Amino acid sequence: MRRHFDRWSPRYEKDRVSRFNAEIQGAAFECLGLLPDDHFLDVGCGSGAAVRRAAGVAQRAVGVDLSAGMISRARELATDVPNAEFVRGDSESLPFSAGEFSAVLCTTSFHHFPDPLGAAGEMARVLDVEGRLVVGDPCTDRRAAWLLNLALRAFQRSHVSFYSSQQLQGFLEQAGLKVTDTRFLFGRGYQICKAHKVPSA
Repeated sequence: MRRHFDRWSPRYEKDRVSRFNAEIQGAAFECLGLLPDDHFLDVGCGSGAAVRRAAGVAQRAVGVDLSAGMISRARELATDVPNAEFVRGDSESLPFSAGEFSAVLCTTSFHHFPDPLGAAGEMARVLDVEGRLVVGDPCTDRRAAWLLNLALRAFQRSHVSFYSSQQLQGFLEQAGLKVTDTRFLFGRGYQICKAHKVPSA
């Protein structure tokens, strides 16, 4: 997976696919409702567009990605954004302390995670009490996305799986999160799922 994104990183934010992804990410970012006192984390940050945007609002803005190429590209694009931080790390073992962030975003990355429940658990772990998470990813509720999922499984080595809205909600709930809203784009072909950390009893 890393090699695929390392190769893509020099042209990311320039090609048609990444520009399309940026539009979807914008919708997910808005759903997060970022505030000035937030500590923001983007999991699978790519070239860091959401982090640069968050840096203008939040107290802290951090991006994490497994691809060294993407992290290098993100740092290059954020040279004039002092509040933007980028860290290379695995979504299934995030290099952050428990409760370090109040707002976590993950867009068009979840289908690349080999252990989706483990990744959801890590995102929940780094959220503070009553922190919020937004995950945006293609959704197999729509048959076209289900068929695309089959094709990508066969031909794209970095692709693991798209999930139905019920499956994604299940991952988040098993991770100790409460799903509060799910929105759909492209006739249920893409889902934006918002959840909150459930305080321990």
